[in-house]
Amino acid sequence: MYRTIRSPFDAEILKFLALPLASELVANNRLVASEVLPRGSYPGTDSETLTLRHPRIAFPSYPWEWPPSLWLAAAELTLNLCSDLVKQGWLLKDATPLNVLFQGMKPVFVDVLSIERAVPDQPIWYPYGQFVRTFLLPMLAYSQLGWPLQGVLTRRDGYEPEEIYTALPWSSRIRQPALSAVTLPSLLANSKKLATAGIASRTVKDPEVTKHILLKTLKGLLAHMRQVTPAHKTSTWSDYAETATHYSEEDHAGKRRFVADALAAAAPSRVLDVGCNTGVYSMLAADAGAKVVSIDTDLQTVDRLCAMLKGSDKNILPLCVDLAHPTPSVGWENRENASFLSRCSGHFDTVMILAVLHHLLLRSQIPMNSIAALCGNLTTRNLIIEWVPPTDPKFQELVRGRDSIYAHISETAFRDAFAEHFSVLNESTLQNGRILFHLLKR
Repeated sequence: MYRTIRSPFDAEILKFLALPLASELVANNRLVASEVLPRGSYPGTDSETLTLRHPRIAFPSYPWEWPPSLWLAAAELTLNLCSDLVKQGWLLKDATPLNVLFQGMKPVFVDVLSIERAVPDQPIWYPYGQFVRTFLLPMLAYSQLGWPLQGVLTRRDGYEPEEIYTALPWSSRIRQPALSAVTLPSLLANSKKLATAGIASRTVKDPEVTKHILLKTLKGLLAHMRQVTPAHKTSTWSDYAETATHYSEEDHAGKRRFVADALAAAAPSRVLDVGCNTGVYSMLAADAGAKVVSIDTDLQTVDRLCAMLKGSDKNILPLCVDLAHPTPSVGWENRENASFLSRCSGHFDTVMILAVLHHLLLRSQIPMNSIAALCGNLTTRNLIIEWVPPTDPKFQELVRGRDSIYAHISETAFRDAFAEHFSVLNESTLQNGRILFHLLKR
């Protein structure tokens, strides 16, 4: 990724990149690396333009796809990074989740131009409001009001305190962090005296006092963010692996063995696990040496997987994405933030779709040939997929007595549809009648 910077705005970032602190942050994978290219060497630039070259993050994701654990990780990175910068006389001038990407579960701050030299006598962190709107209020609305985190898809600048204030009960309005982040700003929003007072004039003479105030502000925001981020909740699917009764121990073992063998044969580098649930097969893929993106429609299931991966060195990125309704492209001319499918295009050499096909066919009403075509677009080589026969109890749960409507869904139809895009490398029938396939793209 390349970024061009015009003079005189290049001088400050060059000074920062020359600091030991910058090298330390990059070495610790907290800040994206920046290589300074010779001026004029990048096509279309002149001798006055600075160009930085950054390594690509394997798979870009957006806040509206993150479970609560990743929101908190991004917030902690932003605030802790800013604290480390403040101690060295620098700070962040932006505080939005869109400045953070993930490598597996590890957040990386990618907007190096958000870093600027701190003003020694200015104790106010101007991005405070942006952090509250884009980090704190979406999480508070999710945890206390049940508003979906995916709602920020159309709210890139977050929520205004007044929006949350009207929805919160009084008991929540008077407790922290809502008191300082929602209630007081809402009550003071129409104060003309406050609006004309100006905050830029509030300065201090001692730079060390300035640092102390800034660090205290950041510490307080961090405490509030941790306070509003809920602990793992249970859902219909979050305990699925432990409560599923349609698999015997032999079937579980046989399925894990088949997938492990398929992954060994595929030797994947990048894997997409669709319907990852608690991540059993994502972890097998990671153990096979792959970088894994794990998606599921259930936010609590994805968040539970994050909790399981915390402290692990497995390269797995859990996201809340519905393959039947994938994240669209959004922003100006729908070009600012790429769709999930466009980010997948040409990226994964192996895709796993285990115990998902019948959901796409029955719950989401997607035709078999369309699913097969999508699978052909998602993977560049391998597809590991599970066929669930119409006699399966989970299939019957979704049919709900409408057998005649779905009579055309059969193993033969499955084989015919996928044969247009794949050849069968290996297959295995479990005792419960489900069939596992390792398919190779034609």
